[in-house]
Amino acid sequence: MTRKQSGSSAESVPVLKRPGHRSIRVPGSKSLTARMIMLGALGAGRTTLKNPLVCDDTNMLAEAMATIGVGVKWTPSKIVLHGIDGKPPHGGKVNLGAGGTPSRFMIAAGALAKAPLVVDGNAKMRTRPIGELVTLLQILGVEFDNDTLPVTVNGNDFHGGTLDVPITKSSQFISALLLIAPFVDGGITLRCETPVTSSTYIDLTIATLHTFGVEVSDSTEGDKRIIAVPQKRVTHRDIEVEPDASSAVYFAAVAAIHKGLTVTLEGLSLNSSQPDIEAIRLLGTIGAEVVDTENGIKVTGTGTVRGFENVDASGFPDASLCLAAVAAFADSPSRIYGLETLPLKESDRIEVMARSLAKIGCGVASSDSDIRISPMLSTAPNMKVAVDPVDDHRIAMAMAVVGTKRHGVSIVNPNCVSKSYPNFWNDLRVVYEGKEVT
Repeated sequence: MTRKQSGSSAESVPVLKRPGHRSIRVPGSKSLTARMIMLGALGAGRTTLKNPLVCDDTNMLAEAMATIGVGVKWTPSKIVLHGIDGKPPHGGKVNLGAGGTPSRFMIAAGALAKAPLVVDGNAKMRTRPIGELVTLLQILGVEFDNDTLPVTVNGNDFHGGTLDVPITKSSQFISALLLIAPFVDGGITLRCETPVTSSTYIDLTIATLHTFGVEVSDSTEGDKRIIAVPQKRVTHRDIEVEPDASSAVYFAAVAAIHKGLTVTLEGLSLNSSQPDIEAIRLLGTIGAEVVDTENGIKVTGTGTVRGFENVDASGFPDASLCLAAVAAFADSPSRIYGLETLPLKESDRIEVMARSLAKIGCGVASSDSDIRISPMLSTAPNMKVAVDPVDDHRIAMAMAVVGTKRHGVSIVNPNCVSKSYPNFWNDLRVVYEGKEVT
């Protein structure tokens, strides 16, 4: 894989020609790393996270925590957090760049600080929604000067309580509230209207709270999901972060579309609680062989990729882009729905993915919540196509999957993957050049 200059840098994705057995260990989970940074930073004592994901989002979250008084030390293989026992001694100003999760988490963390905290982001992040989180925190006594970034958070009168939560645009609002709940007098109870947006990520947040010793009550009452997090002193932990299913799905997809290629995803299990593991499982229903082994999940391409109708990806919306890439090589049309959150991400992911797949010869139709893909015609010319992911890391990585089988694909601004997976291009090279597994 080579980068070249043509106005802006581009990554040319070579077609994979040599099948075999590869093995790769992706970095730690981005979702788990962010949640564990929150709890380790806000808790008491020294918490060590081994194999965390080091990327733009996690770096910015850790730096923001340092601004409010957390001791933070990165090494190549771990992050050490000296927590502040639920009482951030400082306010200040933090800029989370393009980070949606870090921005929303820091708004919540700012409610605990002894002085006002200004939370800001880049131009795109200033257009992304935070108003629902602001409204919920206002009910608990937090003061704000805005309902978009930049926003000043003043938590002098912050208190716990019970909130009625409507269906939100992002599950991150709910996760942010749950993660600060142990540090609030009286804790926080959420009465969430169902269906809860991206509820699998709420489940992951609850599981992370359990990892840190917080017992969470999670029940239903009519059409409400009731989640109660008690006040509790969160103490230090030493934790190894599980490899990132959201990163692994790209390599699983590469294996699925190449007959005779096997990729073992080291350290991952099909029983993982990470939401995007479901997309890897789904590859096993459309033609790939997907099995758990002692070393990790093994995915093998059989030469068959069946089209899939009406896949509900509401539980793993980001990984749906990778499934859309696989659908380009299926034997019949596919439809993925439940994508209501994607237009509000780093880009309008449905629109950008639809446009990108159309450029490489697929028939595509979409709405603001679904995408329908007719596979590329075998007679379609393999003209060179430069895919512009509009600075969206997940579009770039999904279309790189396409480029491993469809000749002539290059990705503009390939370094946008640093938001979640800085080493992606090097790890993709392992699929081409890595030593065979025997």
